[in-house]
Amino acid sequence: MSKIKLTTSQVAALIKENSYQIDEKNQFFSRCIDGRYEKKLKVKSQKSKVEEHLPALATPGADLGELALILACANDFGLEIDYEKVFQSLVEVIGGLKNFSYHTDFYNGGLALGCGHFNQILKNFVAYNLQKNDVEFLEKKLRFLEKKGVLPIVLEGEHNEGAVLIVKGNFGIYPKFIIETDEGKKAVSVFIYQRTLVDKRHQVLTRQLIKNRAVNLFDGFDEEYLYEILSEEAENHLLETVNRLSSDLPLFDVVFDNSGRFSLKSLK
Repeated sequence: MSKIKLTTSQVAALIKENSYQIDEKNQFFSRCIDGRYEKKLKVKSQKSKVEEHLPALATPGADLGELALILACANDFGLEIDYEKVFQSLVEVIGGLKNFSYHTDFYNGGLALGCGHFNQILKNFVAYNLQKNDVEFLEKKLRFLEKKGVLPIVLEGEHNEGAVLIVKGNFGIYPKFIIETDEGKKAVSVFIYQRTLVDKRHQVLTRQLIKNRAVNLFDGFDEEYLYEILSEEAENHLLETVNRLSSDLPLFDVVFDNSGRFSLKSLK
């Protein structure tokens, strides 16, 4: 069966049923834009299995994608960076190594390393303004995380995303939904990018990168410059992956007010 492309009314119904207010205590915890997340995360470690509430901050590749983003920004704008200090700065912003988020896929009884975003990077890292040594560093950090017991979230099932949502405001959205069709009830989901939280975390991250001397800025440039170019690179990475994974899907802009009411605008 072909993938269902969601209409404006279907997306509105999904948002109305699936939106939730951001918890400031974990506002910088992240998940990927992937639509297969459940409302509760089954977080695995070498010691235990626990369930946690789904983070509202959705960005390509979660924290692994964020690390790739910083490296790409340095390449794109000619900045000198200290790789290990960059990693440590990100870990500090998210509240420790235990909170580092990335995921892998479960196919036919086995695990496939990496999410869709990271796999697209591996297929063509140049398109993401990355170099071979950057990819090697990311793979090195994956091995380090696993050694430390920070294991990936495992996402199961086929991709059934029917739209892409760009979300603004202090609310998150669970990506899964059931709709009525001529063939009965069908499970669908959406890709989600939470721009407000991504921007908010980038403001804190740029301060931490400068404080830790992880990034060497040119004379006359400051924290605001780093934030602006990091935001620009984030847009590049998002569009690169969205165009590769979901170029045929409808794209919507979702804006929440403080009460949870939202406006919905079709972008394509």
